[in-house]
Amino acid sequence: MRFAARLVGVLLLGAGLTSCDKDEIAQLEAQMASITIEVVGTDAELFNVWEIRETTDLDGIPGPDDPTAYLWCESQRNPVNPQQFLPRFVDVTPPWNYGLRISILRADATEFEQLTDDLYLNPAANLSEYDELFNPPGTVPGKNDLTVTDTQCAVSSGISCLMDSDCPSFPSNPADTCTVPVMRSFTWSRVGQMTSVNRTVLLATFNPLSAIPTAVSPPPFGYASGLCSVSTDPGPASLAGGPQPFTLELGKGDTIKVEARKAIEPPMGLRNGAGGPLTLIEPVLVGRLSVDGINITRLGGDPSSQPIPGDGISFFYSSR
Repeated sequence: MRFAARLVGVLLLGAGLTSCDKDEIAQLEAQMASITIEVVGTDAELFNVWEIRETTDLDGIPGPDDPTAYLWCESQRNPVNPQQFLPRFVDVTPPWNYGLRISILRADATEFEQLTDDLYLNPAANLSEYDELFNPPGTVPGKNDLTVTDTQCAVSSGISCLMDSDCPSFPSNPADTCTVPVMRSFTWSRVGQMTSVNRTVLLATFNPLSAIPTAVSPPPFGYASGLCSVSTDPGPASLAGGPQPFTLELGKGDTIKVEARKAIEPPMGLRNGAGGPLTLIEPVLVGRLSVDGINITRLGGDPSSQPIPGDGISFFYSSR
């Protein structure tokens, strides 16, 4: 009787297991896949970056009464001759636009299902991350406080001038004259080293010293007049775009396919005065896949583009 009871219990248990929902079994077998898109393989200039602050309350001490601070960028200097600039270029991950499509072929399906929205096929909808390289100040010599004379127009106070003709004229008033010298004091504090494609650097498009009259053109106040960026449009900080990383559940036998293509032109913020990129060479688009936290290196197709404008990637992976 005891043996029969045990046998009945085992049979009942077995019946319970065989009635387990198929979806629950599939869930137990599912893996979590994560996809990221990166832009690599290029160089940009590394700047020594300063914060410049004008002591507008004229006490010569930077503080709460002098609220406006600007970034000032200089090229690296020649260690043999510190008076000579010697630009240095380093590896960066620049922001770049790209089109994206991610699709999946389920084990029980015959056609791929597109997972990403059609919106993301347009490169303008996706932007890789800005370079975040930052080095501490190190041993670069400090800068002495700077006092300069800014000659301004008598009527249009605040407008710098070298001669009367630099000042605007008003039909109902006497001609404006260039006769008001103003002493301006600036202090410096060392920030560190950042590249020309760092978001903070790209936003620094104004230099308070660049408008001060000088016999030398451009003014001899640092590299490129001290401007950190030559861009008139630094571009967006980010785009909603395809989520990074893109995650999904991958069932046994499922196949995932990733396609992406670089924009032909660099983003607005990465263009120099001539319209070309601030980076030295054409960057490379790279797709990466991890499954349950493990990076997958053996992928079908090509997860890396060529350093050619508008080139793309296409790769796939099948779960077993």
